[in-house]
Amino acid sequence: MPLEQDSKLEPLPESHSNISEAAVRQQLGKILSSSEFQTSPLLREFLRFIVEKTLAGQVQEIKGYTIATQVLGRKADFDAGKDPIVRILAGRLRRGLERYYSTVGRLDQLRIDIPKGAYVPVFQEVFGKERSDLADAAMAMPSGPAVAVMPLLNLTCDRSEEYFVDGLAEELTSELARYQDLKVIAYQSALHWKGKEHDVREVGRDLRVRFLVTGSVRKAAGTLKIALHVLDTLNGQQLWGKQYRRELKADQFITLQEEIARQVAGRIGSLYGIIPQTLSRESRLKPPESLETYEAFLRYHHHTTILSPQSFAETLSVLEKAVAREPESGLAWSLLAFLYGQNYALQLAPMEAALERALTSAQKGVALEPENQIARAALAHVYFFRNERELFLPEIENALALNPNAPAPIGFLGWLLALYGEWDRGLAILKKGMELNPHFPAWFHLAPFVYFYSQERYEEAYQEAQQFHMPQLFWDPLLRAATLGRLGKEPEAAQAAAELLQLRPDFPTCGRFLISCFIKFDYLRDAFIDGLRQAGLSL
Repeated sequence: MPLEQDSKLEPLPESHSNISEAAVRQQLGKILSSSEFQTSPLLREFLRFIVEKTLAGQVQEIKGYTIATQVLGRKADFDAGKDPIVRILAGRLRRGLERYYSTVGRLDQLRIDIPKGAYVPVFQEVFGKERSDLADAAMAMPSGPAVAVMPLLNLTCDRSEEYFVDGLAEELTSELARYQDLKVIAYQSALHWKGKEHDVREVGRDLRVRFLVTGSVRKAAGTLKIALHVLDTLNGQQLWGKQYRRELKADQFITLQEEIARQVAGRIGSLYGIIPQTLSRESRLKPPESLETYEAFLRYHHHTTILSPQSFAETLSVLEKAVAREPESGLAWSLLAFLYGQNYALQLAPMEAALERALTSAQKGVALEPENQIARAALAHVYFFRNERELFLPEIENALALNPNAPAPIGFLGWLLALYGEWDRGLAILKKGMELNPHFPAWFHLAPFVYFYSQERYEEAYQEAQQFHMPQLFWDPLLRAATLGRLGKEPEAAQAAAELLQLRPDFPTCGRFLISCFIKFDYLRDAFIDGLRQAGLSL
């Protein structure tokens, strides 16, 4: 049944009458408090709305129009035929419920489902063998970017420290949940294993996660020693480990928990963290045709460390297939927006209306996932290239507010801010991102380079240019040529200019445009072009 045909939606079946409202509301609360739904306010409100309307006997009001206007904030002239947002979110909601009942809710006695072709939820009690079969089906699900924080071992010999140990594990879980590309299992589920002997692979199968965070807390002579590890449940291998030593001060326990949780979550879950990079290495061994949406995400971020025409073509193919396969994925649309915008500024491949495509894709990404930091960053990225500063700055703030401690996104956002002339704040945010993420992309050095160049501090600018180190990208010799020209080192400048022309023979005709994509101010572009002229290049 097409979802546009709201008038044909079936009323709530009478078989629901033996299920109490209290039981349904209790189950709804469990679902909404799960990590699957905590990061998506729109899906939470969508589910809450249709369940409450059903319990109130108002199923006739559960229509695409009412959901759009009362839940999603659409205007009174909303037209489902022109705007498919409700159908798209309904698809996401169904998949979210499927994932919930395949993981933390696999043993729940009450299911809330949304049949295809309808928005009215169905409530069903699950008993005996049927529940067992559901749990077995969950075991058969493939591994993915899912992680659980296990109860940490209290090795302090002091039971009173148990609250600190459990609190640290809960804080770690909360911080990891802020990385929207990870599926983080609720800490309450991991508590089932507290104090029990176990095999890592057994826990992985039970919690349906690929990765576990484990660790211990010790205390000696006024010092806390916290050891944390990341384990791969496929083979029991330790992927990462680190020890933290901190002075023991009772009035700073909460601050200490927050500090360590932020650092560890960034090292594990951020774009260039342990989990994404482990999966990224695996995804690069697969042909593009076999990549699913998350692996497409990993393939995109691998491309950003290369920025070659070949990696661009492969990634474009993967992402265009991803949005065709999963058009309701805001993340996929947002990454495609990044790719189109990137091609506009770097001209890696011929493409018509690249910036217009970037804007359309970024707007779709934000419409689908307004609370996704990457989606907001993608839209800010497009506004950056469109020179729409009045739209760019608020979008940067939206993105930063969603997770101010996510190393890769905040580094990128600080990079954009600095290049748009917000030097002090932008470079401070960029520095924070670089400190949290030691594997940041080399092109992060462009922002401090431009700052030093604008200050006529050419020696420091040249040091940044040397750290750019992406010889396959024309910006590498471009930075060196402009700086060496200003420093009066003519032979070295001429050599860098020759490398630039080898990569971009058409640079004398398109160079001004390419420079203007990232150098936003006339005086600075003129100074840049003058440095290239001193290197022997005329634009």
